[in-house]
Amino acid sequence: MFSYNLQLALKSLKERPALTILTILAIATGLGLYTTVKTMSYQSSQVPLAHKSKNIFLLQMDNREITADAVEHQSRMVDTTYKDTLNLMQLEMPGVKQTFNWSTYGILNVEDENINPLRTFAAVTSSAFFTMFEPPFLYGNGWDKATEESGEAVIVISKLMNDKLFGGRNSVGESVRINTHVLKIIGVLDTWHLTHKFYDRSFSRARPDNFFIPYTFAMENNLPRRAGFDCWAANADISRSFRTENTARLINSECAWVTFWAEVPEAKITDYRQQIMSYMGSEKTLGRFPRKLEMYLTNLNDQLTYIHGRNQFLKTFSVLATLFFAVCLLNAVGILLAKFMRRKKEVSLRRALGAKKKTIIMQHLLEVIIIGLLGGALGVVISYFGLQGMMNIRLYSSDYTVRVEDVMPYFQLNWIMIANAFVTGIMCTIVASIYPIWRLCNIPPASQLKSQ
Repeated sequence: MFSYNLQLALKSLKERPALTILTILAIATGLGLYTTVKTMSYQSSQVPLAHKSKNIFLLQMDNREITADAVEHQSRMVDTTYKDTLNLMQLEMPGVKQTFNWSTYGILNVEDENINPLRTFAAVTSSAFFTMFEPPFLYGNGWDKATEESGEAVIVISKLMNDKLFGGRNSVGESVRINTHVLKIIGVLDTWHLTHKFYDRSFSRARPDNFFIPYTFAMENNLPRRAGFDCWAANADISRSFRTENTARLINSECAWVTFWAEVPEAKITDYRQQIMSYMGSEKTLGRFPRKLEMYLTNLNDQLTYIHGRNQFLKTFSVLATLFFAVCLLNAVGILLAKFMRRKKEVSLRRALGAKKKTIIMQHLLEVIIIGLLGGALGVVISYFGLQGMMNIRLYSSDYTVRVEDVMPYFQLNWIMIANAFVTGIMCTIVASIYPIWRLCNIPPASQLKSQ
């Protein structure tokens, strides 16, 4: 029976090819735009380090002056002071890892005279950064704690810079110069795609760091600090100078500017909170932390949920795509109704000869499922080109300051989205066909036979 109904469905598709094609195009067009937006939303909502994101926490302590305004949300809280950063790194708890970072900049040179000097930014961090955030290495590795404590002039570079500066060869052991400082390369990162560069709280996309430098070297050699300084009134007048000078005063100030991270096993989160609160309490007795003791320990999942909730562009675009898809489905309902109602005499004759309603329904359901499959396939093709178009818009809007390789993952179909497109296409086509099939199967056969 299934084979017979399938043959009838295929025959019906060929009877009115124009209406069949119009139905497929209506489904495919709406589905293509809908899948384009859903893919962008899906790819951008991927959480970095998903396997342990709920255990990666941003730590913030409210060290502000008593006169500071209240903070309504964690995202508005200040970062960490340098002296608190060093103190917290001395706290030991089994299974807990901690790291921190800020950004620096300078003019980079290599020995090859054919390579022009370039202005670059670098992440300043600790050795734990590489074990906590797990960037993949192509050559070498990160520095260890002993190298960090000795203040050695070492650097980790990205694959992009390795290709540009050294032609892609293993550059471990080579040297680069940032401003007047010569640093030895000890590691080359492989391509590291982060949907959001979370560790500096910028949550920027397609702008990975190309250099990583130990914080001890950066501070000892007074590398410029690219950061926002939230300072007490006593240092507010010179806070801008902290970018390049007054290092000793900055180290001992109440200026918050360092982003501090902790990887805490679930079983130890309560203990870690208590340890931080105990630290804050002990510092309060020394005249620090004048406000009510308050800390924020926010994992990556919660931070990304907040960031995505504020993405009004994708929200608006998603609503428009859904409405457009709904309009396309309504058009498909009208086309299917016109297509099916042309068969009312044929269906009435079959029913008069003993065909059951469920047989008629099955034939037309198979027909719309085939239409849904074809609409889904064409919708995937349309969404592919739609994503390419959106990627080009993204490149244009950035004045081509980002690379295609960094942007591409945000506009890439995967098997999950392809499968979703097919399922959505089939289900929506079936839903769109309910009314036309119901109308067709409920026409009294006698009313059509009398007219013959």
